[in-house]
Amino acid sequence: MSSPQQKKSRDAVVKQAFQYREALEVYAYGMLRNRAEAEDVVQDSFLVVMEKYDSFVAGTSMIGWTRAIVRRKVLQSLDRRKGRVNVVDKLLSDAVNFAFEDGMSERYADEVRIRSHRLKHCLTRIPDRSRKLLDCVYTGKMSYEGVAKSLGMNLETVRKSLYRTKLQLRECVRRTSTGRLG
Repeated sequence: MSSPQQKKSRDAVVKQAFQYREALEVYAYGMLRNRAEAEDVVQDSFLVVMEKYDSFVAGTSMIGWTRAIVRRKVLQSLDRRKGRVNVVDKLLSDAVNFAFEDGMSERYADEVRIRSHRLKHCLTRIPDRSRKLLDCVYTGKMSYEGVAKSLGMNLETVRKSLYRTKLQLRECVRRTSTGRLG
């Protein structure tokens, strides 16, 4: 049974680590190329963070510590997926890891989180039809032809609508980054 002080310490480490969840999911996705699997790996990693919170050294990089945990979980997932990790997977993992270490800082992770919040805000400001198109293409991974057929639209209408919607979102995110909401 853990003492109240241990629980408080664990909660503080988990709260600090959780700030980097989105960046860690991007990192895991870069190696796994499967969003659901990346989310599962990060969730499993947070169980490790909760279990091993006392091994985190205060004053060191939280993102570095959690990234190392996620990396081990990614390799385990790849191992389960294929029976063993092959050389290509290992090289890809090393390349993503290097790029992440090189470009990922706590400031960058904060920026990923801020951009994600801005995008979510902007998604609430576009028409339902536009959100539906984005959902079909990006979440449903449907082709433009599949979307046109599914929604009873002309292919060119789908293309133009998506183009305009992406411009609208880009402009909204830009405006929210300068403090002008809307």
